[in-house]
Amino acid sequence: MLILIPLGLIGVGYCFWCYAHTEAYCFFCPSIDTRYAPGFSEERFSQIRSGMTAQAVQEVLGGPLYVQPYVEDRKEGELWFYTLDGKCKWGDWAWLCRQVDFREGRAVAVIRRVGYD
Repeated sequence: MLILIPLGLIGVGYCFWCYAHTEAYCFFCPSIDTRYAPGFSEERFSQIRSGMTAQAVQEVLGGPLYVQPYVEDRKEGELWFYTLDGKCKWGDWAWLCRQVDFREGRAVAVIRRVGYD
């Protein structure tokens, strides 16, 4: 019986390690692997609407962590990332993706999703 307890703990530990390295969603702490832009808050992000200018978005949220330029239908755009993956050093969890898509200087989409990459 005494040998079963350590084996059980090893089994549970191994299962948790596997779960934490599969980009799974963490129900206990959804933001466990999410890096946020300085000063970011979900409350302020919820104030962002399509049609806002880039300057207006920056006044509410500050600068993004990363800007990805792109071309779609011959129109240039930018995807501003206010969150990124990779905060958790001991596991690879899903992350809370918060982005604003701009075309011609105006927000065309406010993206709020869970990233599994």
